[in-house]
Amino acid sequence: MKFDKKHRPQTLADVVYADAAVEQALNDYANNQRDKHLLLYGPKGTGKSVSAQLVLNERMAILGQTGLNDIWNAKAYQAAHDTFDPVMTQWNWQLSMGANSGCSVFDEIDQFTLPMQQKLRAFIDQYEMGMVIATTNNLHLVDGPLKDRFRPLFVEYPSVQQWVPRVVTVLGAEGIPVTPTQALGLLEGFEGSGRTLDDWMEDYALRLERMMTQFSTPLAQPIQ
Repeated sequence: MKFDKKHRPQTLADVVYADAAVEQALNDYANNQRDKHLLLYGPKGTGKSVSAQLVLNERMAILGQTGLNDIWNAKAYQAAHDTFDPVMTQWNWQLSMGANSGCSVFDEIDQFTLPMQQKLRAFIDQYEMGMVIATTNNLHLVDGPLKDRFRPLFVEYPSVQQWVPRVVTVLGAEGIPVTPTQALGLLEGFEGSGRTLDDWMEDYALRLERMMTQFSTPLAQPIQ
């Protein structure tokens, strides 16, 4: 299994957030305490997409059905559909299975054309039995009237200190126990996203594995 898939967050508690208020709001959504449409925006690799998926999963945990928690990429969705009937179908199935309300996720909502964004606005204005969670790296490309229907949450990069628990957890799962102090030292000079951090940890684990293999290889015996 690929390193990033192996260590992909399974719950919101596994995701590292820079802002405690953002973390609390996402947990409120996951616990069905908020129902306004949600727009997660910010730079790439801050955990927007995985957070949207996890909120959907936790809101729909009662279902236990595959297919009802699927998320859509906006560009791919528009290539296949010119209406939001599939969203209505998803909501109806979710409600019939016992969900409190329908919920759908659109990743990279800015990749909808302006007419499609206008259709989405009309759709969510007309139907109130479900909510939409959307993500974008380009908030300025989201149509203003559509944006106004959402609660925007800015998701930013965590600090180096905030990444430490994840480094300890992931490297520990790889059989490389490190203390928080050691993890902080390993992170010296690190800047970037969660994806970049996963690459960095995989590189470190592989380098350490190669070193251990090298030192454990027995010396060749001289020919008699």
